[in-house]
Amino acid sequence: MSLAKTKKLFLSVIIIFTLVPLFAFDWPQLLFESDNFFSFFGEPRGSTYTNSIQFREQAAVTAADSGTVLISIRTDTADMGWFPSTLGNAIILSHKNDMMTVYGNLEKIHIEDGTSDITEGNIIGESGSSGWQNGFCSLEFQVIDSKLKTIINPLNLMPHVSQKTSAPVINDLKATSDSGTWSISHQGTKLNAGIYSLYIAQQPEGMTFKTSVAVNGAETETITYDILKQDNNRLCFTDKTGKHSYPYNQLFPDKDRQFIAEVILSKGKNTISITVSDVFGNEKTATYTIEVI
Repeated sequence: MSLAKTKKLFLSVIIIFTLVPLFAFDWPQLLFESDNFFSFFGEPRGSTYTNSIQFREQAAVTAADSGTVLISIRTDTADMGWFPSTLGNAIILSHKNDMMTVYGNLEKIHIEDGTSDITEGNIIGESGSSGWQNGFCSLEFQVIDSKLKTIINPLNLMPHVSQKTSAPVINDLKATSDSGTWSISHQGTKLNAGIYSLYIAQQPEGMTFKTSVAVNGAETETITYDILKQDNNRLCFTDKTGKHSYPYNQLFPDKDRQFIAEVILSKGKNTISITVSDVFGNEKTATYTIEVI
C-alpha cells in the first residue's frame, strides 16, 4: 500500500472513532449536576450492592433509548398487584445488543396497555415513591446485559455530567492476616513477611468506584465497581483481570472496612501505593512504607 493510501486509511479510522459516541444511552430524565443523584451503583444497601442509580429529584421519566416494552409493572392494579416488585411501579425496555433498561419507583406510567415499541426520549412515566425508597420520590434506573447476565453501572454508558464531588479519602489502612490485624501508618510499622489483606475505611459519603494497589511499583490488584455479575447466587464485582469475584461480605466485611487488595509482603522495605477514584474520575493516591522482618 502506498504512503498516501496509508495516510488516508489512518485518517478515516481517526474520523470514525471520533464520530462514534462513547455512550449507549441518553439520560432517563433531565439531569444537570451530580447533586441530582440520591445514590450510586455499587453502594452498600443492606447486605448487598445497589444495582442501580437513583435520582434525587422527581421528574418526568423518558426512554433512554428506542426499544420494545418487555413489561410494565403496575402495583396498584388488580392484574399486577400480586407481583412482589421492590421496584414498585416499573417499566422494563429491551434494546439492541441484548441490553435492557429498567425504570422503577414510578408514581405514574404513561405507556398504554398494548404499547410495544418506544422511541428514545418518549415520556414513559413520572418518578415517585412506589418502590424501596419509603416515601422518597426518585427514579431508580438499571441497565442489564441479558446476554452476559450482568448489571452495568449506567453512568458508564451515558453522556458526561457536570459534577461537584471530591476524590474519596484514603485513611485507616489496615493489614490483616491469619495472625492478626495491624494499623498501617506512614512510618514505623513493622510486619512479618507473608500474605495480607488490605482494608481502608468505608467512605463517610459517596462511593469509591475504583481501587488500585501496587507494591514496590508492581500492580497487585485493581477492583472496579462497574459491572455486577451473579456468582453462586450472589451479586459480585470482579478485579481488573475478571478472574476474581468479590461478593458483598468480602468487599465490605463490616460497616467500617472496605477490602482493596491481597498482597504479598517480602522481607525488607515495602512501599504500598493506593489509588482510589470516584465515579466521576476524581482520584487520590496515598503511599505507605513498611519495614517487613
